[in-house]
Amino acid sequence: MKKNLFLFALFFLLSFMVGGNHAFAISQKIYDQAGLLTDREVTKLETLATQVGEKWDTDILIVTVNDPNIDVKQYTEDFYDEKIDEQGLDKWNVAMLTIDMNNREVYLAGFYKGKLYLNDSRLDNIREQISHALTAGNYEHAFEQFIALVDDYMAGEPANLFLQWWFQIIIAIIIGGVITGTFVYNSGGRVTTNNRTYLNTNTSRILAKRDDYIRTVVTKTRKPSQNSSGGGITGGGHSHSGSRGSF
Repeated sequence: MKKNLFLFALFFLLSFMVGGNHAFAISQKIYDQAGLLTDREVTKLETLATQVGEKWDTDILIVTVNDPNIDVKQYTEDFYDEKIDEQGLDKWNVAMLTIDMNNREVYLAGFYKGKLYLNDSRLDNIREQISHALTAGNYEHAFEQFIALVDDYMAGEPANLFLQWWFQIIIAIIIGGVITGTFVYNSGGRVTTNNRTYLNTNTSRILAKRDDYIRTVVTKTRKPSQNSSGGGITGGGHSHSGSRGSF
């Protein structure tokens, strides 16, 4: 019974994370707003991204922008929220690369199934591998590398799910619930002891009571930067992995 409950909870969790097969809810994959690619290159990358996305039920998006008023991570999150709302979806599997030409920064993100296979560490590795081509201005090659590396990771095992802090918390809650339920079910009888059961009123008494104030200790914790290279949660509530860097 306990084993079946655990397996059901695990299946439900994975189903929630990955979501449905919404990979082809959006037809356009390349959004070259910074004008880094030729029409031929856009067509080639569109075809490649569609083929790989079809294989893994995950949209692969590449977005370039040249705007001094944006933050590359925030722009990625807002872009995802906008597109998922346009499609009326609750979940959408995406692997996304955003180029900010004004600040020469790149941000990689994985949503739902994309996050399951592309955690922060894997996205860091992809970003490091494509950085040379980005720095050299060979954007088509960098984007081809991104798509190919996403394909490689999606073909393997998911990122180490059991080391994710949120997964450990959920499993701990499930196990704790099962144990608590078992104790409650197996417990019986009436509790007959109270706070006076082992108290000898003839010999026990409070001799004195005193409170001494010693000192107050204040510790400071550094507030994480909103521009950290890891993932986060969009304004629409969609969790994602991430990797950020300059080129």
